[in-house]
Amino acid sequence: MMKKLSLIIVALSFCANSFAQNDGAASTGLSFLKLGGGARSLGMGEAYSSVTTDASAYIYNPARLVVGGNGNVILMHNFSVQDMNTDFIAAKFPSGKKLAFGLGFFTTSVSDIEVRNTPGAAVETFDSRNLSAGLSIGYMIADNVSVGLTGKLIYEKIYVDDASGFSFDLGTNYSKGNYSLSFSVSNLGSISELKTVSTKLPSLVRFGGSYKFKASKSLSVLAAAEGFQVLSGGTFHLHSGAEAAYNDFLFLRLGYQSGYDNKNITTGIGFKYQAWSVDYAFIPYSDGFGTSNAISLGVNF
Repeated sequence: MMKKLSLIIVALSFCANSFAQNDGAASTGLSFLKLGGGARSLGMGEAYSSVTTDASAYIYNPARLVVGGNGNVILMHNFSVQDMNTDFIAAKFPSGKKLAFGLGFFTTSVSDIEVRNTPGAAVETFDSRNLSAGLSIGYMIADNVSVGLTGKLIYEKIYVDDASGFSFDLGTNYSKGNYSLSFSVSNLGSISELKTVSTKLPSLVRFGGSYKFKASKSLSVLAAAEGFQVLSGGTFHLHSGAEAAYNDFLFLRLGYQSGYDNKNITTGIGFKYQAWSVDYAFIPYSDGFGTSNAISLGVNF
């Protein structure tokens, strides 16, 4: 039985890497730490480290917490591929013009995984769950230049085995006029052994820029691109995306991610009314992995 459980753990880790962000799979674990949060960002191909102005900065770049003056709360649920569910909740709290704080919780789960000793009916079922929870801070160190730091507690559980650890993210951002440039490093840290298996965190970098312009009186366009790479065993990916906004009410989004085995195009739509926003992202996968459907609710205060 214990041998079977060890094989289950290996298989789940392999499967999670194959559709979460399919690189670095042979060198790192905890693949959920490579996933994005927020339907707006997912619809734009996750070219987002220089775009976010809300609580999603917890995922992409804590230096962007001080960009945009409003406080914010965002909630997301992603009905993802292979019965994996992702939930994200985060909040942003400005403190003056130069300082902002963030709080985030990000979880993934796969439920009712069957256990069999022999061919036939399952003898029991179990869940696989992951969690990252942490605090962020962003600070404006000079005109147009900000830096940020996030500290995260990490937890993983498969069947009766679990592991925990700590990591941190670092980010910087330069914004002037209609464009922004960003650089961030995420998942620097370590986690305890899962059963008897050591796992290396998927440390990664994001760097890129964005530009927003008015196409007409009622239509504005935001374009963004960034590089993404897992530092251990990962290949370089280009994430690009665009958003067309009509009267700051209706938003249409399109993204492209290069270099992945089973995905490239992302799409999305959003609506905003006063302090409230609702966003949806649709991501098709190839090779029989299905689709990902994410919906987010946000409110500014």
